[in-house]
Amino acid sequence: MLLLPLVDYLVIKRVLKTPRTWLNKLLETNTMFWLLLCLTVTSLVTADHIIFYNSDVAPRDGEGNECLCSLEIPEELFPSHMIDILEDAYENLTDRLKNDISKITVIKNNITEYTDKLKNLTDTIIEMETNGIKDDSDYQRVVKDINNLQKLIEDLTDRLNGTENGVEDLLNQVNNVSSMVWTLETFDQNGVLSTRRELASVRKQLAECEEAAGNPNFGLPSAGLVPPEFGKCDNKKLVNISKPFIVKLNWRGFSYKHGAWGKDFAVGNQHPGMFWVAPLNTDERRMETYRLYNSYTDMLLYKNQIEKSLSEYVGLTWNYANCGQGSGIILYNGSLYYNCYNTRNLCKLDVVTHNLKRKAVEGAAFNNWFSYSGVNWQDFDFSGDENGLWVAYATEPRKGKITVGKLDPETLDILEKWDTSLFRPNATNTFMICGVLYALKRVSAHVEKIFYSFDTSTGEEKELDITVEKLADTPQSVSYNPNDHKIYMYNDGYLVTYDVMFERRPVRKRRSVADRYESNAVIAISQGQQRYAMV
Repeated sequence: MLLLPLVDYLVIKRVLKTPRTWLNKLLETNTMFWLLLCLTVTSLVTADHIIFYNSDVAPRDGEGNECLCSLEIPEELFPSHMIDILEDAYENLTDRLKNDISKITVIKNNITEYTDKLKNLTDTIIEMETNGIKDDSDYQRVVKDINNLQKLIEDLTDRLNGTENGVEDLLNQVNNVSSMVWTLETFDQNGVLSTRRELASVRKQLAECEEAAGNPNFGLPSAGLVPPEFGKCDNKKLVNISKPFIVKLNWRGFSYKHGAWGKDFAVGNQHPGMFWVAPLNTDERRMETYRLYNSYTDMLLYKNQIEKSLSEYVGLTWNYANCGQGSGIILYNGSLYYNCYNTRNLCKLDVVTHNLKRKAVEGAAFNNWFSYSGVNWQDFDFSGDENGLWVAYATEPRKGKITVGKLDPETLDILEKWDTSLFRPNATNTFMICGVLYALKRVSAHVEKIFYSFDTSTGEEKELDITVEKLADTPQSVSYNPNDHKIYMYNDGYLVTYDVMFERRPVRKRRSVADRYESNAVIAISQGQQRYAMV
């Protein structure tokens, strides 16, 4: 609980430029305020997008090319005093519970001891009744044991009666703590949702500002340029990647640094609003559980989730045959596609029926032979783009060079494959757009570069130089979604998105009537009149 504010504070100090001295002081003095601000902004704002400034101060020379915006912080701060009260109540409750557990343990041991004494005493009395009393001293000893046992039982009864009030008091304390937690949860959800709406508006303004800075024709009606349509290729040309948009930490926590997440990557899928998150275990290898969310809001607030496990307990041991291996996972048309655990098999898991299909890829390297640089166990990397389902892998005969395979989503057969010259461990990750493979490599702890592409339609390989900023050191999973033109990255446990920027093209206008000066017009003679039509 104490580590999380420190982590988010360091993140927010890196991504926000704040020359406003009062804000810096507030961040340093009011712990709970900057905890809420950090959690909200790092979850909802693009890094380096929000810049605080005084509106009365004119920008200095040389600063006019920055996109500036102001952010209204809600006047009602997070009730930090309730956190202090909650922590004290939790500590008291924990100490009280430990003390009561110790008392219960003592009482349990006493009951066991008294039961043994009573059994021995009963056996002695039965023997006296059967054989008679041989000696008066034996009789007096039995009477003394009975009196001692009676006193012990009376003492035990008093202690048990005293526990009733203790249990009732303990229940009251638990109810008080639950009430405080519920109040804080209600406040947090309302605060996150309202701030999220405000920040969504700010982010839109900043995106327009950035686009205007990079496009001299922005906003001019004569430009007539539009971005490509979602789900269609139409000669899409990748020109840039936006800054990272930090959604949140994965649901299992900071220790689960490897995994994958996103939406359904199939064009025209039946659940366009559904999100999924699949963190790997801390061994950085096995994907054992995943969660589905019906909406973005549900994922942000950890509610209405469907959590499923892939491991099975069979014959007093755990069976991981249905689990996944590595972070190359995607959801495509309602099914998860991943590398089956400890095999060179491809797995297709229907998330509704939980039916599982397997298909071996002959000659494919597996079990961490030729995984990406800095990312272990990702031997198969699935992608879904405008042209269908793909998998990137390496083979033993080609000694680690990437092979791109086009998959049949139903049978998992590789319909066609292309061999590239890219050595797989030289890249940190890859993704597909319109049948073109793009590869990234590490530049620094916070910068990646798209340095290579391979076009499956022409077999052409190119060198590229497109910078991709990142929140943390290693991008464990990178996938492009054709339905929203976003890249979904799993970055050291954080869920991050990027907007993909394509080259804009002129608007195509469909005209049913042409004139004689159109180069592609044809003349039709009907009833003595010339008519022109477009072809």
